[in-house]
Amino acid sequence: NVLPVEWMREAELKHCRICMLAVVGMVVPEFVHLPGRAYSAVEAHDAMVASGAMTQLLLWIGLAEAVSLIATLQMLNGSGRKPGEFGFDPLGFSKGGMTERMQLAELKNGRLAMLAFSGMITQATLTDNGFPFIYS
Repeated sequence: NVLPVEWMREAELKHCRICMLAVVGMVVPEFVHLPGRAYSAVEAHDAMVASGAMTQLLLWIGLAEAVSLIATLQMLNGSGRKPGEFGFDPLGFSKGGMTERMQLAELKNGRLAMLAFSGMITQATLTDNGFPFIYS
């Protein structure tokens, strides 16, 4: 009863989407390398902190959060927008009759991604190895 359910669902979907991208971002760099020095996930984080890139990342994410806060507050004031819907569907997935099924699949896959990313980043830090993050 502390926060509205719509607020909590919006936060859950945002975390789900970010973690789905983060899981891909943990695996793909182990197989695809750009020219220059190759970093592991932990080394990349430390290098970005040392260079100051994380500060810029924090500012851009803060700006995105401020914009999304406006949409969330409008949703809570009765605009009719559902949690997680921003009207961005360039491939037209929501035009068929499978909208509810796709929303449920996104939610379930996102919850799995949150757990997967937690385990992957823990193993990457503990083992200091790349994917599949096991001791060698």
